[in-house]
Amino acid sequence: MAKYPAVITTMAGTNIIAEANASKQALIFTKIVIGAGDMPASIPRATALTDKRLELAITKSVKTGDGQFMVQGLLSNKNLEAGFYAREIGLMAKAGENGQEVLFSYTNGGNYVDYIPDKNTPMDSYTFTITTVVGNAEKVQAIISDNGVASVHDLEAHNSDEQAHGNLFSSIINKVKNMITSTDDDDKQDKAPSLSLVKSLLSKFTIKNSKDVVKAIIAETLASAGVRYDFSNTSAWYICLGVLFGGLIIQGGKFVPEIASITFPIRFNEVLAVLPMMLDEPTPWHEMMIRPKAITASTFKMVSGSNNTNYPKSRNNGCWVAVGI
Repeated sequence: MAKYPAVITTMAGTNIIAEANASKQALIFTKIVIGAGDMPASIPRATALTDKRLELAITKSVKTGDGQFMVQGLLSNKNLEAGFYAREIGLMAKAGENGQEVLFSYTNGGNYVDYIPDKNTPMDSYTFTITTVVGNAEKVQAIISDNGVASVHDLEAHNSDEQAHGNLFSSIINKVKNMITSTDDDDKQDKAPSLSLVKSLLSKFTIKNSKDVVKAIIAETLASAGVRYDFSNTSAWYICLGVLFGGLIIQGGKFVPEIASITFPIRFNEVLAVLPMMLDEPTPWHEMMIRPKAITASTFKMVSGSNNTNYPKSRNNGCWVAVGI
């Protein structure tokens, strides 16, 4: 694995920082150069690589702070005619868009470098990373080339970046939000219900297990069909059979006095029949006089009496059943 010492800023690099600041222009890094030459006699005085072989476009740049700037370039040998040992690395820069390009910084790995084969031996793309000192440069930037190729390291860094595809994820989240609703409105029936809406709709049910789920479904189904009932009061009970049975209603209760004024537990639209039932007193049926009178959709009177003088009328208590819609 190649080992390179830290890059050293050349005198030309120092001068170009001063030129950029004086002209209030940006210090612009333009490319990375790779060579096979030996160490120059003086790196600060160097103006070019000893034996340049490749030029790499800059694919990424970051201002790392503390007066330093990092650039990356992607090396490929697909057009390389002759292999070489990549000993020297240089970074080129200029002051402003129209400035003259100079060797800004340089390093040489000597014998601790990798061999770059020619194009007949395909190799994976290799990322060169250079961190150089920019000192007091006020504005620093790089010419970034999008060559459509990413290294494995680039992909790994991208996949580990929590901010990667932030705009895409925001777009997806907004689309999902527009597909769900938290309200039970008619104009939003084509949207999926949110968890809060489902909890709200199910809050009226006590669901602990599968039996409760079945009960809840049956109750909701019967309610939607108009079926309802109340048998909690034996003196005034009812059952509505709903639309499946033509809206048939059966009601019943008890009457106590001789002439009882009775209100139906629920109102009929139309009364079909009101019938007297078994009596509390053991009076023979054929001796009784029990009949409904003054029947309306909401009330009726049950008149009770007896042909047998041994049974006072006031004791003739009974039950009734009414049928209607």
